[in-house]
Order: sequence, then C-alpha cells, then structure tokens
Amino acid sequence: MRDKAVIDGDRLLAFSRFLKKGSREFESTVLGESMGKAVPPGSQIRVRFASDAKLMAGQIVTYVANDRIVAHRLIRVARSRGNRYVITCGDGTVCCDAPMPVSAVIGILTELRSNGIWKPAPQSQPRSFGSRLVADMFSSVVLVVLWLNPRYSGWVAARIIATRAMAIRSAELAKRWARCSPPKRATH
Repeated sequence: MRDKAVIDGDRLLAFSRFLKKGSREFESTVLGESMGKAVPPGSQIRVRFASDAKLMAGQIVTYVANDRIVAHRLIRVARSRGNRYVITCGDGTVCCDAPMPVSAVIGILTELRSNGIWKPAPQSQPRSFGSRLVADMFSSVVLVVLWLNPRYSGWVAARIIATRAMAIRSAELAKRWARCSPPKRATH
C-alpha cells in the first residue's frame, strides 16, 4: 500500500503565495467530475495567479478547501461581517460550494489542454430553466446564511449537497424497485 502525501490547507496557501513571487501561473490536472463537460476529469489546466480585485462572476477560480485545490465557476463575491467570500459551483452540479474567504483563492483558470492544444477557459454552458432555478435557489439560501453567520454557511451548503444526493439515490432506488416488481395480473 502506498503512503499518500497529505498537505493541509494552510500549507497549500503558503505554497501558492511562494509560487506567486516567482511565477505568474501554474499547470495542474483535474481529477473530479464536478465541472462536467466544461473541464472533464484528466484535463490539464493552466491557472494564472490573481489578486482578489480581478475576480469576476463567471470565471473558473481555483481555491484551497478541505486540504485540496478546487476549480469551480465563481458565482459571486459577497461580504459578511467585514470579510469577503467567494461562492462557487461546479458546472456539473446545481449545488454551490461552501463560501470560502477570498484569501483561499489561488487564481483563475485561463486555459484548458484538449487534444494537445491549449484553448481558452470554457464559458459557462447554458442550463435548463429548472436547473438554473434550483441552482439560484440553493446559492441564495447559502448567501443569506453567509450574511447572517459565516460559520454556518458551510454547514448549510454541505446539508444541501447531502440532501440532494440522498434524493437522487432514493429516486434511483425507486426506479430500480419499479422495474423489478412483478407485473399485475388481470383478473376476470
């Protein structure tokens, strides 16, 4: 069994600050599926270090969360109790992430490598009305809780994600159960 290197979030942020002094960007490989077709797993990405003044809704930002680097689309920058936070969401989901302090942002995804060619970061893909409505509702709930008490906004975002996942699993189980139940016999 291989030992897995674990780096805590504070060290990742310190490392990114160190890199910012000597370079303008870095490259990485995407592991997760939360960005959907826009940034598929295994994609190589190029990230430009950025100050918080350059953050705009619609950009794909990278930030440190739970001891890993995340790349998600920026929904909004919000203020609460004198601090600035980013609210992000993967293109492949309707649930926003827990708000993160702007200081956790490392940079902006500028390019994606596809078939050996670097291309500009993809724009947000259009979503159905229902998907936009649900995503807006979830992010609005998290935003209101952020304004009321930043400490609880992450907890609320995590509960929304867990509840949605449970609802999806329940629906899949119900579909499987419906397929497996014997057909009703006609009685005469």
